Amino acid sequence: MDMSVKDVAALLSVSEKTIYRMIKNETIPCFRVGGQWRFDRREITSWMEDTREFSYETAVGNPTRADEESISIAEFLRRGGIYYRVSGGTKEEAISASLELIRMRIPELDPKRLFDAIMSRERICPTAVGHGIAFPHPRPFKEFTAPLSSIALCCLANPIPFGALDKEAVDTLFFIFPKSEQRFLRIQAKLLRLLKEQDILAALKRESPEELYEAFAGKETEIFGGEK
Repeated sequence: MDMSVKDVAALLSVSEKTIYRMIKNETIPCFRVGGQWRFDRREITSWMEDTREFSYETAVGNPTRADEESISIAEFLRRGGIYYRVSGGTKEEAISASLELIRMRIPELDPKRLFDAIMSRERICPTAVGHGIAFPHPRPFKEFTAPLSSIALCCLANPIPFGALDKEAVDTLFFIFPKSEQRFLRIQAKLLRLLKEQDILAALKRESPEELYEAFAGKETEIFGGEK
């Protein structure tokens, strides 16, 4: 069932103005129908679960100075790594294969425990965001935080069904490993904004890590200015 801005504002006990700010900041899942913003009730319920331990100041895009931390998607990707032609014919196989590869870069990662947590999250609501991209992640994050925030990008050998709302098969997986639970939404929001850029989407299709790092770094500077 779809919800309106008014419905979601009432559900979260915030003003409609706050909801529009969250839409602008891309920190809440939504879509447009005939010029109107709409929200999938299942996605909103899942989003609330993911953010239940976050302060709403962080969720609506007004983090306190104490929450501020330098964010660089390009740097996070360098930390987590980029992996091409990852095998797997199903969601489960692709995620498992991805985690085994990522463990070589992040040795403290426990692939089995993280896989189980991610699949538990996927059963509640698929993490595909459209255009062949998904953000597999566990809920909650408290047992899976990392010493340093990082992002691992896994490009699959073949597209796989992922339960995306746009029905498109997924061939690109972003795994976000946040330093703290509060960091996940901010990293995801910035990454989602950058993934709207055709330059970024084109670079994703080419097997050139350095070109992709440069594309992200350039667009970050162009879109976010002095914010890193």
